[in-house]
Amino acid sequence: MFRAALIIALVAGLVSVSVSVTQVKEKITTLQADLTSTRDNLSNTQRNLRETSATLKETQENLKVATADLVDTRSQLDQTIRQRDDLNKLAQEKMAQLEETEKSLSDANSKLSRWDALGLQPDGVRQMQADLREAVVNNTALLDENELLSRKITRLETDLARYTQGVQMVALPENLKGKVTAVDPKWDFVVLDIGSNNEVAESGELLVARDGRLIGRVKVVSVEPTYSVASLMPGWLTEGEIILEGDTVMAAKF
Repeated sequence: MFRAALIIALVAGLVSVSVSVTQVKEKITTLQADLTSTRDNLSNTQRNLRETSATLKETQENLKVATADLVDTRSQLDQTIRQRDDLNKLAQEKMAQLEETEKSLSDANSKLSRWDALGLQPDGVRQMQADLREAVVNNTALLDENELLSRKITRLETDLARYTQGVQMVALPENLKGKVTAVDPKWDFVVLDIGSNNEVAESGELLVARDGRLIGRVKVVSVEPTYSVASLMPGWLTEGEIILEGDTVMAAKF
């Protein structure tokens, strides 16, 4: 009886082991199949990754080429715009010149019509223009001569008034000297760097000189301690000269 039980237990154990082995074999088979599938998937994924990388690289190269083309196109567009603007500007200038030429032609035709109406020929008009220019030159010369004579008359009248009416000059120190520091040509006023501290007095007269040459004569109209203001005396400015800053002034003795 004991042996029978033992045999039954052994048989049961063998059956159990046989079932376990079968299950293990099935799991191993399943795992191997999963492993094979995983390897296939991995291989496919790696292949797809390589293909994607190649496609990405090609796309990047194409993008670089497209970017370079875009930059070049933009540069050509900017250049074309500049050329268009230059051409527009040139066209406007040419149009303005054309309008000016047409206006000049119209004026010339108008003048020619007036000459024809007066019975004048171009040679006669040129002679009249030459005569007019000569007359203008002569008139200018006469005006200059008249101005010179007016200055001389003013100077003589001033001298005559001084000597006939007993005008007395305001005495200034004989060794008085100074400089012109400012000039107002509009009102014929000058500023001097000498004043009451140097014994300058109102109505005192001073000679203006430069490099040993007499330029003109001024009369003090306002005195301050360190500077004074004087006006240019009519008829005393040397012809062709003007008083400048830096000119020397000295007391007039007569």
